[in-house]
Amino acid sequence: MSAESSRRVSPSMEGAAGGARKSGLSCAECRRSKLKCDREFPCQSCIRRGCSNICPEGTLAATKGNKVLMAHTQRLSEQVKSMTTRIRELEEALHESQKVNHSESEPHPLLRAPSLSHKRVQLPELQTIFDEEVRDVSDSIGSLSIDFDGRARYHGESLGSEVRLFPISLCQCFEPLFSSTSTDPKYLGLPFEIIDLCNAYPFGLRDSQYTKYLFLPFLPPRERALQLTDLYYQNVAWMFDPIIRDDFMTNILTPLYGHTGSPNINNIHSHRLSVFFILLASGALYEQSSSSGVMAEQYHALSRAALSLDPIHQDATCATVQALFMATRHIYLTDCANNEGRWLLMGVVGRVAQLRDSAGWGLGHEETQRRRILFWEVYTCDAWTSIGNGRPPALSINHTDCWFPEDLDPVTKASGVVEIGWHLWKFRYSASCLGISLQHVFNKHVRSYSSLLELDRKIRKFSLPSHLQSPMEASEAGRAWSLEARRAMQQYSALCDREGNLLYIHRSWSAQAIREAPANPLQHKYAPSVLAVYRSACRLISSLGGLYQVHPHPTSREWFFWSGFFAACNALGALVADSPRCSLASNALQELDRAMTLYEQGSRPCRPPATMLVLRRLRERAIGSFNAAQRDIEQTSQPSDELEMLGGRKSVMTRSATDSPASSASELSDEFARHYYGTLADPNIVLPATGDLELDNIPPAKLPSQRDAILQEDINTPSPFFDPTLQYEYERASASLLH
Repeated sequence: MSAESSRRVSPSMEGAAGGARKSGLSCAECRRSKLKCDREFPCQSCIRRGCSNICPEGTLAATKGNKVLMAHTQRLSEQVKSMTTRIRELEEALHESQKVNHSESEPHPLLRAPSLSHKRVQLPELQTIFDEEVRDVSDSIGSLSIDFDGRARYHGESLGSEVRLFPISLCQCFEPLFSSTSTDPKYLGLPFEIIDLCNAYPFGLRDSQYTKYLFLPFLPPRERALQLTDLYYQNVAWMFDPIIRDDFMTNILTPLYGHTGSPNINNIHSHRLSVFFILLASGALYEQSSSSGVMAEQYHALSRAALSLDPIHQDATCATVQALFMATRHIYLTDCANNEGRWLLMGVVGRVAQLRDSAGWGLGHEETQRRRILFWEVYTCDAWTSIGNGRPPALSINHTDCWFPEDLDPVTKASGVVEIGWHLWKFRYSASCLGISLQHVFNKHVRSYSSLLELDRKIRKFSLPSHLQSPMEASEAGRAWSLEARRAMQQYSALCDREGNLLYIHRSWSAQAIREAPANPLQHKYAPSVLAVYRSACRLISSLGGLYQVHPHPTSREWFFWSGFFAACNALGALVADSPRCSLASNALQELDRAMTLYEQGSRPCRPPATMLVLRRLRERAIGSFNAAQRDIEQTSQPSDELEMLGGRKSVMTRSATDSPASSASELSDEFARHYYGTLADPNIVLPATGDLELDNIPPAKLPSQRDAILQEDINTPSPFFDPTLQYEYERASASLLH
């Protein structure tokens, strides 16, 4: 038999061979891939993998990764090659067609640009993309202050002027109502247990053996608590109200005092007790009493101690966020120099706060509204704290779906039209305008100027209810300051939110225009920013002057207002000093003169004294530059520090060891001790401790095992209530200082 005939197979033999494979052998691809084959060709394994056309004899090429993906890639690659060849043929045919028609016009549009068939597209590597982004980063990165011990503080482009001018020794520039030493619990006449808990603030003691009954002697009578509560909601809660009055009365005050008025601490969580004490502390600040400051700090210490009873990482509730947030506001009112402390504590508040809306969890209407109010208060305060410090915020509008709460204080006009209240307007403005401003200010890339103008347009078009519109002067047609102080303060706050926002987002562009075109910055391409800064500064100054005429006392105590006022003065002064020939310089100098008179008179209770010296030096430079320009005297000077700081220049500053807080003397100054101990020695002072409770009514507190190791100078006999014997020590110290 020949070789060819030997290879020839009869149909019957072929069928037999196929039947044998079907019943006995797996397909070639299943054998190669070591998969189970059902021997029904094409098998289910090949069908699932998309290669049924090669079953049972064919196999896929051995590759790493997904075989089906590789097969599709090969098929697509072949299609691309075929289409590329086809496109080239069509382009050549089109070119020949134009030649035949003797067309003298320009090449056909399809032939004008190079085709992808003649150009190989290469995707940039990740490292290349990152390098290109880094080159585009804004140079306005702010300032960094470092001391010799390595302690560093960073402040970005939007940093408030009073912090920017005193980044190193800010605490030396403020005159708080009471010295910062008074905030130390060991100077407040409080027992050892309270001091121990205060030292664990804000995170709390992990294994605390103290009980809530430590605080029972310090609960004031119900009438006294109501008095301080009224002061708080009248003077503090008009701006930020994390716990509305009805919520406080229902869930804190009533469980504490019941219907009899006797304090009962059993039915309240320690963090709600902390809210109670910090509310009393803030309310006590507005009492017309020489002892109000000491009393406020005692309540503040009690609030910190109560929060530390239960660690916040284990027992975080809405009351936890309320207590921390209200403590931040209290520090803002009492300790202007403690900027870093407020910033860090606000970061803790942002971490503890709930970012998502609570309606989907079925928590009930009351709890949902409480959480929504609390979140938007925290978000708004965090945003403004972020802008004032020139640092990114802890919360982002892109990371939450929290709805706005119901409007609890709507205003009905005489015509019957109902307008939204201050708090809901504040929330909506923060979400719509302030959040976008934060993204614009803190973006690492240089944002386009068109995006800035679009943001400016959005802020100016944001609707403002008529009852929140403030006049520029004490009176203005169609507008007037409310006779109710808290309403008038809300009017100016609405203006301060908008104009301050515009001032912060425009001032770096305005500084660049003045730097590059000092002769006439209004002809620069960034002239809109120069006008925006000038107009916002004038409105902040003029409107606050009108508010001060109507409500001088509450206005003089609001540091937030005077901070924006100081920034406006710096903006006007820099404009005159560095661009004296600008058409706005004359009016800006007049406005600066009026502003300095108001600033010196009105901000005395809350401003740093050194800021007045800064404004005087700035005014002298501005007058010198303006007079020289009027006499056509050329000045070849570098841009002023004020202009460079408004532009967010990058700088590194060092401070000496003498400026370090660690090297400051820990002893009380004679002037402070004379006032502070004299206040405590006053027999008519009303201390938080009632002093009329018996020890038998207080369950004993379990003291830590380290009690025996406590130094004798710290405490002799730990006591769960205020030790009256300390009064004698204060009287003796006060008498020695007075003589």
